[in-house]
Amino acid sequence: MQTGKLQPQRVRTPTPVLALLAGLVMLFGLAINFGEAVVGRTGPASHDREGRGIGEENHATGPGGLAVASQGYVLRPRITRFTAGEYDTFRFAIFASNGKPVTDFARRGDHLMTLIVVRRDMSGYQHLYPVMDRDGTWTVPLDLEEPGSYRAFAEFLPGTAKTPVTLGVDLDAPGFFEPGPISKESTAADIDGYTAIWTGNLIAGTVSRIWVHVMRDNLPVTDLDPILGSGARLVILREGDLAYLNVRPVGGPRQETATDFDVEVPTTGYYRMFLEFQHHGQLRTVEFTALAR
Repeated sequence: MQTGKLQPQRVRTPTPVLALLAGLVMLFGLAINFGEAVVGRTGPASHDREGRGIGEENHATGPGGLAVASQGYVLRPRITRFTAGEYDTFRFAIFASNGKPVTDFARRGDHLMTLIVVRRDMSGYQHLYPVMDRDGTWTVPLDLEEPGSYRAFAEFLPGTAKTPVTLGVDLDAPGFFEPGPISKESTAADIDGYTAIWTGNLIAGTVSRIWVHVMRDNLPVTDLDPILGSGARLVILREGDLAYLNVRPVGGPRQETATDFDVEVPTTGYYRMFLEFQHHGQLRTVEFTALAR
């Protein structure tokens, strides 16, 4: 019997439509998770009007130098092509996420910026100190002695950051070249009557402690000139992609037989070590090859 009231009716959604909606919801959720994984939950680093970094989101994990942009900073070179064996002026600037050149850098030792240049076969290592103009342009004389593909690493400490930032860019010196051989493992190197030895182990996925000893006439050198507050400087690059490892000296300058370093080792494989030490005002560089297991 009809009462005169409309009876509500259930609208049945076809099963294929329900499946389609469920798939879209799942895809949307995956997209959100992927975006958070790539971009991060805290967002990009912010900067003030003068191009100074702001906030703690500048902290980076893992090796540096694999990209021209990282942690809210971008390295922009004026030129990347050089003539082998001829000096040229390498000019570049560091830009903030607001599109303005960064001019506020913290001093590390006697310098504001460190530039490391090495050919991709790990030869031709150079450690340079660019000078900044008032507009934020950095300049440094650069001689790529042999033809080949090079990688330049700009390491700096933004004015408000606590850890250095390392950005990398490829440089090219056209011409025929044959990549030189790299020794697979070495723990000692000689130069000008000095012998440098490193001890310890590089363990992948951990922070590894290594020790560097400098000897002369079979006796330890205990009065090395300080470099950035330590007895030596150590640069470590991964063979292949030239990832720039995070290396931290342990403690300050000490009158002992070893200089300690903590090294963040991301993966197994071969790494090239470049050790710089200074004695009686003379800076010297030696090289080792290490295998991380």
